[in-house]
Amino acid sequence: MTFESHELPPSDVQERVVSPSSGPTAPAWAVSLVLHVGVLLALALFAFDPPRPPLERLVLTQNPLEDTVILEAVDVVVSDERTEDVGAQSERGAEMAEAVAPEISEVIVASVETVTEQDVDIVVQPLDVMPTAKTLNEAMVVKGAVSGVGTAGASGAVDRLAAEINGYLEQQSRKTVVFWLFDQSVSLAAQRKEIASRLDRVFDEIGVAHGGPKSKRLLNMVVGYGKNVTPITKEPTTDCQTVVEAIRSIEIDESGVENTFTAIGAAAEVGWRFRNATPRQNVLIIVFTDEVGNDEDRADQTTAYCQKLGIPVYVVGVPAPFGQRQVKMKFVEPDPDYDQSEQWAVVEQGPETLYPELIRVRSGRFHNDAIDSGFGPFSLNKLCAATGGIYFAVHPNRNASGRVTDREVVAMASQLRHFFEPEVMQQYRPDYRTKGEIDGLLAGNRAKKALVEAAKNSEINPMEAPTMTFPRKDDGDLARLLGLAQRDAALLLDRVDRIYDTLEKGISDRPKIEEKRWQAGYDLAMGRILALKVRTDAYNSMLGQAKAGMKFQKADSDTWQLVPADDVAGVDSRIQKLAAQAKELLQRVVAEHAGTPWALLAKDELETPIGYRWEERNTGVNKPAMNAGNNNNNNNNASAPQDDQKRKMAPPKPKRNLKNV
Repeated sequence: MTFESHELPPSDVQERVVSPSSGPTAPAWAVSLVLHVGVLLALALFAFDPPRPPLERLVLTQNPLEDTVILEAVDVVVSDERTEDVGAQSERGAEMAEAVAPEISEVIVASVETVTEQDVDIVVQPLDVMPTAKTLNEAMVVKGAVSGVGTAGASGAVDRLAAEINGYLEQQSRKTVVFWLFDQSVSLAAQRKEIASRLDRVFDEIGVAHGGPKSKRLLNMVVGYGKNVTPITKEPTTDCQTVVEAIRSIEIDESGVENTFTAIGAAAEVGWRFRNATPRQNVLIIVFTDEVGNDEDRADQTTAYCQKLGIPVYVVGVPAPFGQRQVKMKFVEPDPDYDQSEQWAVVEQGPETLYPELIRVRSGRFHNDAIDSGFGPFSLNKLCAATGGIYFAVHPNRNASGRVTDREVVAMASQLRHFFEPEVMQQYRPDYRTKGEIDGLLAGNRAKKALVEAAKNSEINPMEAPTMTFPRKDDGDLARLLGLAQRDAALLLDRVDRIYDTLEKGISDRPKIEEKRWQAGYDLAMGRILALKVRTDAYNSMLGQAKAGMKFQKADSDTWQLVPADDVAGVDSRIQKLAAQAKELLQRVVAEHAGTPWALLAKDELETPIGYRWEERNTGVNKPAMNAGNNNNNNNNASAPQDDQKRKMAPPKPKRNLKNV
């Protein structure tokens, strides 16, 4: 809010000071003191903002404009007043690009929340409903195809973006400049073509193509980026067909590097020319990418820069895998000159939070499954939230029911096995405040701090293939096998206990947690680590029983077999108590956080047996070994006849380096 000083006219001041009718004349020094104090107070009411922080120089590989772009300081005003209308069509539409609509979209849209990173020249209002539009194209509802071929969901996001752009164009007094940024990776090649085709129609629908009524008020600039940032159009243009053809012409960058935040910063630096023009113009940056970016260290700097200039950033990206940085992507080469066989590439698409919040416990059926977090990668999602933009988390398998198989994963999509309803996940949004503020949040609650510390130190493999079969050749050999298994259990239990001890330090502050995300995270972590501790303790206890001596009940039995059991009967009361605590915590997660990743993992943990029991079997371990082979030396050393037809076939096509997709 700006404050203005109001001074009395000079004649009025003179009359009040020297007029005999006003009472006894005040001393001259008193009058002077009053006037000077008044001036100082009036000056104090003005809002002064610090100069715009310079962005480390970001240079495009070719100059997109004829003139050199000179960035100058801008007067920044932060308003505390609540506006009547919010969104792209509001009075401050260029400064806060939030849209409100009555329904939840099938493409996850990260709603915008107020971010107190630093002073900004935009006013961001919190949303009660995620932005979407009822009349958007049906491509926003994309079902996973059983054949493994489906429709990408980016088209629906383009429709939603068209509604945002149209809202800016409704501001009759301003032009709108849109920077379309595309990562040049091979994995996004098909999507770039799809977007170009979609925009061809969308431009016509919003009245900016073919001399439409708004055609002179929308300027577009296409930029490609990989290792370098390259303008595809030399300067912003109103010719929509030029934009479409420019997108189609983007070449693949074989480097495998995606400098996403560098590209956004470079676009913002060029966009400042239009933000500082008279009259001031709207500037939007729209990014299409399927990874986090290799320059994430620039994220905070770029966010602050766009925030300061009042340039909203929209990202059409991918869902971050829950609690993971990397995920597999089904790669099918789009270039017919390369091998077209299906491959799985490892890409970075997460995590969704600043610090890890998920204990990596490899137990249960889904321990290897990457699942949808409900949000985009933290740095990109935070960038959108801080600048008043929107993050579109697009995945073509989003509406698949149940667990998605490898066959159902669509080409160029990540191997996410489970998805969750957007309206449910919005109650579990990550915290997009500054790192310092999040550190303060953790310092203020021991349970939250313990969860993050435990998650950082986890990645527990609970004996992926624990020894379960113990043949008895003789008592000495059986004791040896049992001792080796106990050693492995002891090593695991040491790691489990360290994680458990870390989490236990925060248990007194657990009742103080109010946020659903932190409640679910802490309870799941403690429940899972307790369950793993019980299983490991129970395993070790059962081995101890066998080592102490057990007698076969059947005459022909020669092997002891450990079998998973749903209870821990037969072990000491301490383990039984821990088992009850684990089940209580996991059941609470399932009941209180239904339809979330935490509930999925808790339910899976509950369905995994927590104890063991002994069974005896006959495996013939003491029977004499049979001659396994007839070694008749019938080896035919003669060379097999060559297949002349195979020799005439063309050599196999090359495979692309999956590290560079």
